[in-house]
Amino acid sequence: MQIANIVAIILSPLVAVLVSVWLQNRKERRQQQLWILGTLIGSRSDPLTPENIRALNLIDLVFHDKAKVRQLWREYYEMLNNEGLNNPTGWQQRSNKNIELITEIAKVLGYGKAISHLDVSRVYTPAGVWEQFLKNRELQEELLRVLKSTARIEVVPKTAATPKVQKDG
Repeated sequence: MQIANIVAIILSPLVAVLVSVWLQNRKERRQQQLWILGTLIGSRSDPLTPENIRALNLIDLVFHDKAKVRQLWREYYEMLNNEGLNNPTGWQQRSNKNIELITEIAKVLGYGKAISHLDVSRVYTPAGVWEQFLKNRELQEELLRVLKSTARIEVVPKTAATPKVQKDG
């Protein structure tokens, strides 16, 4: 009986530390998963943001044990790298796969009944933001066109103004 008590006294702190570390790791992983979900949902109307790209690139690590999430990410990745999908139909297919991926991540995190693919596909983008995006794109394209058609840009330095000399007389 005394040996069991001694073993319990020795092992109790070790078990407590191990359980504490396990719970902390589990909490951190859940936080990473929630960050990925929040980022993907928050940037689904603009998938080229650095945060969105970072979230996508972390999926294989953070969801290493979720085969369906990783499979959908693999399929979406392949679509993103398919030049044949650079057209309106392809963009829609990519968008649908992105929605499918986000919905599966939500399901894995326990939001399956609360967040459906219909919820994920509902995106708010104010008209002014879209108009500004289109204007910026038009401006970039025009600037690029001008720069490509210009063989060189001549820079003429301004000459210093010469002081006027008063003449006598």
